[in-house]
Amino acid sequence: EEHQSYVWALGRLLALALVYRCPCPIPLSLLVFKCLLGMRLRPGDVRQLDPDFWRHRVDPLLREGGAEARQAELRDWGMYPLTFVSWDGTRALKDGGEGVLVTEANRKEYAQLLCEDFLIGNVRTELGALVMGFHEVVPKELLKDLDAEQLRMLVCGVAELDVDDWQAHAIVEGPKPKKVAQWFFDWLRKRPAETRSKMLAFATGSSVLPSGWDGLRDQQGQSLPFRILVQGAEEALPSAHTCANLLVLPPIGSRVLLERRLDQVVELAGREMFLV
Repeated sequence: EEHQSYVWALGRLLALALVYRCPCPIPLSLLVFKCLLGMRLRPGDVRQLDPDFWRHRVDPLLREGGAEARQAELRDWGMYPLTFVSWDGTRALKDGGEGVLVTEANRKEYAQLLCEDFLIGNVRTELGALVMGFHEVVPKELLKDLDAEQLRMLVCGVAELDVDDWQAHAIVEGPKPKKVAQWFFDWLRKRPAETRSKMLAFATGSSVLPSGWDGLRDQQGQSLPFRILVQGAEEALPSAHTCANLLVLPPIGSRVLLERRLDQVVELAGREMFLV
């Protein structure tokens, strides 16, 4: 009870940071802000946060015949069949979930509930207290025009990203990529801090750096630097692989056209478009 009151108070503090436009520089996960907005957590959130869990526990089930194949494997191994319980077997994913077998018909529902539980199952009560505290100060309906990344930047502030430092730590790949990459960094230099943070979020999944550019790492703690790959069709829009910190730019021959497309991506990226 006492620790929940602290979390509730934190929710109110975050809301006051928004109301008084005084950012609170706490490195909170984007998932927190999705919950504040009432957004449903998706399997794609797990893919970004823990690629290994996605690769071994979720993706195979979402393929055609995936549920049948997994149940057959478990039978061959002499293990219990897959039912609607959490990944660690400690919680039912829905009422009576322990007795509900995962089938081809309900595998998508299972994947959705499994991913949601994996992300917030152990802290559901605390997260609910934080959301309640936040909305006591800022009603949810006032946030309807914001996406999660915009809300995070309003509450936690915008990081000051040094473009020269960004460029120095970037790995550029592809046939004749240097010109396009240089145009990209020149474009960043002409844009405000908010746009730079949005582009960082588009490419890496986060608008802030964990601990400088050297802090970009994968789930095993191995270095995973920011990369630019110049490839694809000239008419394509820039895209990103956030789990690999990879920005894909088209091999375009015009600086002006590239800048227009980058502006378009920044405008739409908050709506979770062009992430692959």
